[in-house]
Formats: sequence, C-alpha cells, structure tokens
Amino acid sequence: MRAVDAVARRAGVSGLSIDAVAKEAGVSKSSVVYDCQGKAGLLAEFTRSQIAQFHDRVEDALNRRQGQSNAFLRALIDEFRTAPTDDDIAITMLISASMGENAECREIMQQALSADARRIAAEAAEPRQMLRVLLTLHGMMFVECFGFHRFDDVTRNEILDDLMALAERDPGADLTEKPSSD
Repeated sequence: MRAVDAVARRAGVSGLSIDAVAKEAGVSKSSVVYDCQGKAGLLAEFTRSQIAQFHDRVEDALNRRQGQSNAFLRALIDEFRTAPTDDDIAITMLISASMGENAECREIMQQALSADARRIAAEAAEPRQMLRVLLTLHGMMFVECFGFHRFDDVTRNEILDDLMALAERDPGADLTEKPSSD
C-alpha cells in the first residue's frame, strides 16, 4: 500500500498502474496481480488501507476523549482540525476515481461512512443533531479534498469550534441499561 500511495502522490490517478506499483514496491507485476487480482483489487485494498489509517488517527483522538459524551464525534472533529494537504487531495482523487470505476470501492466507503453515522447516532441524546454535525464535517472535508475550496486555519477552527460546542451540549445517550417495565 505504501507503493500505491507513493505512485499516486507522484504520478496522480492517471499514472497509477500495476506496473508502476510493482516497480515502486520492487516486486514483479505478476506478484501484484496475484496479491490483488488486478487493478480493481489493488484500489479496493488501498481504499481499505486509507480508511484504516484514518480510523487509527481517530482512535488516538478517541483515547483522549474517553468518558466524554459523544466521544467519537468529538474525536472526528479533532482529526478534521488538520487541513488536507496537496498529497491528501491527490489520494482523495484516487479513491474517488476508484469509486467511480469499482463497485467494491464504493461499498467499502459506504460501509465505513454508515458505520460512523450509526456510532454517532448511538452515542447521542439527540442523534439527528449530531448527524448534522457529522454531515457538516464530511461536507467540509469533501469540499477541501476535491479542491473546490480551502478554508484558512482561522475559519476552519471557528467552524470546528462551533461543531464541537454542539457536540459538547448534547449530553450523550444514556448507555446504562434501564430496568424492564414488565
């Protein structure tokens, strides 16, 4: 996956090929084909890898938020405080292109985003409000990662501070089991 990342950052979506990845990794082209069953499989594995890396960073932030209401949503907000780099934008474009050509990549992304939404709704006292915060976070990320607009650091942090205030005001779901009324 490091080779896919390196090729994508250097050559962009159009330069990504099994041959280029094999050369970058120092392995044979047939080895890449065997491991990934072709370019579609390579892109699916890369998409999984990128999602896993993102969730690892969120888990680090989540460890700092343990015991707080809406801890997962707050951790996402913390993670989004770092503006996407040009390299991040190139990787987003690669994943986006792979979703356009590959149903498996779309399904991987759909499952990850759906799982995040379910988790946020389950942690919230007001799930719809917290899902709107999630939607705003993803909207900000998509606008920036697709190169449509870049927020300056002050504006980015003001928006994220507003979203964090909403997450902090929600007391979170009562996760204790309630006695049965039978």
